[in-house]
Amino acid sequence: MESKNKLGRRDFFVLSGGLAGLAVGAAGMAEPRRTHASVPAFGELERFTLDLGHRASRGGPIATLKDGSFLWVTTEPEAPYLSKSMWAISRVVARRSTDGGKSWGEGQVLQQGTKEYSLLSHNIRQTSSGAILHIFVRYSGYDYETGVPEKSLSEVFIQRSNDNGKTWSEPVKMPTGERYQGDILSMEMLRDGRIVYPFCFLTNVKSQFAVSAMYSDDDGKTWKRSTSVLTTGGGGFESGASEPTVVELPDGKLWMLIRAQTGFLWESFSTDRGATWSKAVESVLSSSNAPATALRLKSGEIAVAWNNHVHANYARQSLILGLTKDGKTFSGLREVDFTDFTDDPNASIPHTTYSYLAETDNGDIIMSYNKGNWSRHNRPTFARVSRSWIMSKQETFDLSDGRTGWHTIDPGPSAAAAVERYILADDDSLWLEIGQHARNKQPTGIVRNIPLVSNGELRVKAQAGKSESFILLGNSLLSPRDPGDACIRLRFSDGKIHLAAGVPERSQNNRRTTEYLFLAHRIKDEVLYPASFKPDETLDISVTYNAETSVAVVSINGGKAVELKTARIFGITSLGFLVANGGQIRFGSGQTRLK
Repeated sequence: MESKNKLGRRDFFVLSGGLAGLAVGAAGMAEPRRTHASVPAFGELERFTLDLGHRASRGGPIATLKDGSFLWVTTEPEAPYLSKSMWAISRVVARRSTDGGKSWGEGQVLQQGTKEYSLLSHNIRQTSSGAILHIFVRYSGYDYETGVPEKSLSEVFIQRSNDNGKTWSEPVKMPTGERYQGDILSMEMLRDGRIVYPFCFLTNVKSQFAVSAMYSDDDGKTWKRSTSVLTTGGGGFESGASEPTVVELPDGKLWMLIRAQTGFLWESFSTDRGATWSKAVESVLSSSNAPATALRLKSGEIAVAWNNHVHANYARQSLILGLTKDGKTFSGLREVDFTDFTDDPNASIPHTTYSYLAETDNGDIIMSYNKGNWSRHNRPTFARVSRSWIMSKQETFDLSDGRTGWHTIDPGPSAAAAVERYILADDDSLWLEIGQHARNKQPTGIVRNIPLVSNGELRVKAQAGKSESFILLGNSLLSPRDPGDACIRLRFSDGKIHLAAGVPERSQNNRRTTEYLFLAHRIKDEVLYPASFKPDETLDISVTYNAETSVAVVSINGGKAVELKTARIFGITSLGFLVANGGQIRFGSGQTRLK
């Protein structure tokens, strides 16, 4: 792809390297409001990191109290690090914010670990009576050889405060009847006052977990256990049903989401306030081996946060937040935070995961989650998200703030990362050119989350070279390495445009000793778009999608509309620009318009 040496008023961008002018056609798309999906306006999304100086600090639950303050609990390591558990001797610490999360007070130690056990905070909620309940585990070890509870120990305890968190009771063991329990991200307060606490536990099947629930009708003083035990199958380390979350739907039914290893979150329902549960089945929510969190909002909607990324076991590089009323259709969905891909796909994966949710007095959603790497440096992170941003019906994303919001492959010795070059057009618009490193023979590219398109239109301005390049659309975070897996694909080669819808196919991608399956959308049969293109020609690409009918309609430069029938998905949430075989492709801007 050739370019002219002509710079406009943005020639200061040359400081970022490799700029050249490029003649492109004038913009042909009507401009919606200039709120960039990659750069939310002030007050739409705010993030803060709590760096405590410890490598293994872990962000925990967060609660909005009746006085409007936030209470955030973290688990922190502490010398002399003699514990036999996976976490060093630890302490559970609560911090309070009275200014909406901008600053936090001194830490209050709620529990102190010992040489016999370490600690991990699971949930904190204020009940209708004003009491604050804090649930945590004492972790004394896991037997990796047998993977059974007889030789493993992780017990759940509860403590309460009746003075808004100033003082706390002595902890009492939760009567779950199980020896080893995993992480929990939920404790639901039903509208009638009942408290439901879902939990997971290690079974006698090696390394396999199952799920049940506890419930209380006296403000958490006494508890009963559900008669149901939920399973999802699987095999290997950390398999089965684990780390559930429960939320009350508008019709009074309880909805449980469960972490599993099949590429989807599983779900179960209760119609008797948590006493019994339906058989667990796969939900519509794509997810890797990672948990979700759900919260009932004052509006009646359900906020759900999860890792919508399936291509690798433990893939947790995209944390999204959506709003739903039934758990099947979403009125809005956005990416709150993300991490990039590693140069070595077998290296330890950076994450943004294990989120907790609460709601402010004005309807904003606050999140506590973990960002970083468990084995290197994990940082507790806090986000405040406006409902209006999640629900926005039209957005523009371009390069006015660089490629903020795009997932890339980190530079490394294998040269797997895409070679990126900014191009300045004659009309002063900025483009990003994607190519391959000379030493890299494998496909590569960049991907990003977009506002959920379940009934609406995505428009993209792009330019393609003569050799092979791709635009991918997916229902979960796309892989920047695999152009053969997408719900919808446009392939550009030798002036021709080939369209395809991915075919669902069960795939396997184990990591370490855990069996992991997921649903790929493999590209098989293509159709030729009835118009060719010239290298460097600006392509105005329109894709409308309706999740109810599973039909996508593709039109380029206002030309013929071509229909594609996709698999059943809840919408399009990811966009990718990839290249292969020496190809190049340029991204100019994108827009979403939702009905």
